[in-house]
Amino acid sequence: MSLVSERLKDVRPSHTEFMTARAAELRDQGGDVITLSQGEPDFDPPSAICEAGIRAIRDLQTKYRAIAGIKPLQEAIRKSLRRDYGLGYGIVQITVGCGAKQVVFNVQRTIVSLDPGDEVVIPTPCWLSYPDMIALAGGKPLLVACDELHGFKLRSEALEKAITRRTKWLMLNSPCKPTGPVYS
Repeated sequence: MSLVSERLKDVRPSHTEFMTARAAELRDQGGDVITLSQGEPDFDPPSAICEAGIRAIRDLQTKYRAIAGIKPLQEAIRKSLRRDYGLGYGIVQITVGCGAKQVVFNVQRTIVSLDPGDEVVIPTPCWLSYPDMIALAGGKPLLVACDELHGFKLRSEALEKAITRRTKWLMLNSPCKPTGPVYS
């Protein structure tokens, strides 16, 4: 009996991690390398953010928190969405996570879970881990090419062609990594 699940055997090694490690290796050898593989900022966090983190540690705010995030942060997000975009969400509709991939994966496994054969339309170019996340969650990724001629944006004709009776999700990011289009 194998300790590795059959589903996990279908997940490919991360191209992003490989490229990041290779860039670090070249940099260690003295190369002048600009890494475009991860979404890591090329600037330090603002000092106010650093100080707030240090203050939280000193105040012993180091215990596990609610999965959806702490209430003051959820409330600040709620107020920002209302003020900046005119959107009226309740606290229970706001979830804070470590990043988009983590939140999307959590949703795939819980709220709108994927059953075997459920399809997820993914405009490409896309973040490299999205198809594997879909497969790991039990779904089938349907990659739809978005060309440079149309600003790497998903066109309605391509979306309509991709949708079947098994389509359960559309993963649409705005702004979209890695190519950067913003949908109106």
